[in-house]
Amino acid sequence: MKKLLFLSSLLLFGFILNAQPEDFKKVEAFKTKFITDELDLSPEEAQKFWPVYNEYNKKLNELHQKRMEGMSRREVHDKWDELDDATLEKIALEELQNQKKIAELKLEYYDKFKAALGSRKAATFYRIEIEFHRRLMESLRRRRGRP
Repeated sequence: MKKLLFLSSLLLFGFILNAQPEDFKKVEAFKTKFITDELDLSPEEAQKFWPVYNEYNKKLNELHQKRMEGMSRREVHDKWDELDDATLEKIALEELQNQKKIAELKLEYYDKFKAALGSRKAATFYRIEIEFHRRLMESLRRRRGRP
């Protein structure tokens, strides 16, 4: 399951990075509506939540951008068997460090989301975030004609 989430995240962020500006805007609009609807945000909650979320999302995107720097994930995949052990270890450790930074960011922002929304909705947000990515990936697969 973790491997599937990891691969889904890579595909999602690859799509987002390669998306046309209008595609990116559509995804962001869908995401905003999805989160608002699923969290059932009141106007007061939305006013508190969205500035915190936008800050969180900006930092999260910066971490994902840094992750994509260097040798592309496609190059790593294509040359995996040719890479020496030291390079593979470096790649693995870098990925684990990146995942750690993402987890730390999510922990940091949980408290901020909790302050804006309360414990239940803050906890629910992370479940909704995963569900959004799952639905986005399903939509992309359907668009490409895959089951």
